[in-house]
Amino acid sequence: MKNVKAVILAAGEGTRMKSPLSKLIHHVYYQSLVEFPARACIESGIGETIVVVGHQADKIRGILGEKFTYLYQKKRLGTGDALRQAVPLLRSFKGELVVLPGDAPFITSSVLIELIHQHRKTKPAATVVTALLSEPGYYGRVIHNGYLGIKKIVESKDASPQEIKVKEINSGVYCFDTQKLLPLLSQLSCNNVKKEYYLTEAIYLFNKRGLKVEALGVDDPTIALGVNTRKDLKRVTQIMKEKKFNS
Repeated sequence: MKNVKAVILAAGEGTRMKSPLSKLIHHVYYQSLVEFPARACIESGIGETIVVVGHQADKIRGILGEKFTYLYQKKRLGTGDALRQAVPLLRSFKGELVVLPGDAPFITSSVLIELIHQHRKTKPAATVVTALLSEPGYYGRVIHNGYLGIKKIVESKDASPQEIKVKEINSGVYCFDTQKLLPLLSQLSCNNVKKEYYLTEAIYLFNKRGLKVEALGVDDPTIALGVNTRKDLKRVTQIMKEKKFNS
């Protein structure tokens, strides 16, 4: 796919897994977690995929191989800071930027292609893949300002009593207008419970500047599932087995 780049955020330690291994190295149905988004990027035809690594970087690089460009996040200061590492490689890039987490076992090339096509059709500053979950738990909540328009994304730990009731969640998969995004990355704050630089704050900053942000809601909620705990890992492994069995 021409004029598209991707960044996979794969630097986190995944401390809630309570494992000496990075959570991205753990297997779901015979593959490491990080292989799923990486494969989706390759199969979608995205031109260059940049992988931001940190914790156990050499192991992740060993799993993925040399098809990717690797950048190192020295201190794990959040998803926004992780994406900042790619700014020097993106300054002159005029196309679309797909950003996705390293723990997205159900993301597929077809979802990424649909995301890019919708983004190109409606031309917002950002398009976010979202899904409805009956029990959204720790996922970030999507707050709308219209049918497709997104006002902000609130992390569960920072959500108000009203916001935490929202069932629509952020998958962590985005398509950005690169040149509209880059100036905002230096303006991200860490005024939140975890004191991290959240990429989701860019959605709020776009709105503050009058720039449009839209949702791409997916019918299959599993597409938005990530892995943070061993319970999550067990759950997505079971779902993966069921999908393989029924395919």
